[in-house]
Amino acid sequence: MAVSFRLDGRAVLVTGGSRGIGRAIAIALAAEGAHVGVNARTADPCHQVVAEIQAKGGTALAVPGDVGSAGDCRRIVDDVIATWGRLDVLVNNAATSPPFGLLLDTGEPDLDVLWEVNVKGPWRLCRLAVEAWMGEHGGSIINVASVGGIRGDPMIGAYSASKAALISMTRSLARELGPRGIRVNAIAPGLIRTDFARVLVETPPIRDFILAATALRRVGEPDEIAGTAVLLASDAASFITGSVLVVDGGNL
Repeated sequence: MAVSFRLDGRAVLVTGGSRGIGRAIAIALAAEGAHVGVNARTADPCHQVVAEIQAKGGTALAVPGDVGSAGDCRRIVDDVIATWGRLDVLVNNAATSPPFGLLLDTGEPDLDVLWEVNVKGPWRLCRLAVEAWMGEHGGSIINVASVGGIRGDPMIGAYSASKAALISMTRSLARELGPRGIRVNAIAPGLIRTDFARVLVETPPIRDFILAATALRRVGEPDEIAGTAVLLASDAASFITGSVLVVDGGNL
């Protein structure tokens, strides 16, 4: 069987797709022929990524909205279905994090927002994607988690707990949706150079501590996560489900 990473004609939704890892994933999937719905909370950054994809000959659609809102989640999926009539790949990348600090010092309002976006958002979108298309046609769901969800780390404990929940959800959904031809996997990035991780990358004691325990001794780049997403979205990963692919330069 010829191995193919091509995604010609398939419709994809990438949440948090306007910057960092999400942007890199959206551009990489479009380069393989996918029609890509680019989501972020505000419209302008989505349109910027859409324009970048279109300038390279790709097909993309801006679908702004807050994945922490049930109503926005439904509208986002409805817009993709209305435009392309299908939704083959869902990439749950959008995430938030409370202020850097101790887990027990995290305020309950911060925890509530964290759970709405990082856990309930992907749960809602998975359900909507299955209802709208994947339940009858199959598909691939990719949840962007974190190495923090595998190994608890100080000062980002609340964020790590939400990613641990997302990993557990990934494994459960893989079991439940496998018989319907839907693959569900997670990517667990390590330290990646993004705005989201800026405090970790740009604080030398923290960065150096992480890199000293990392085999490749460097910070990762968003494009290095995008390749894994292309794999999981494509037929090259047709027998991969319920997996958590760690992409951390050899830290764990």
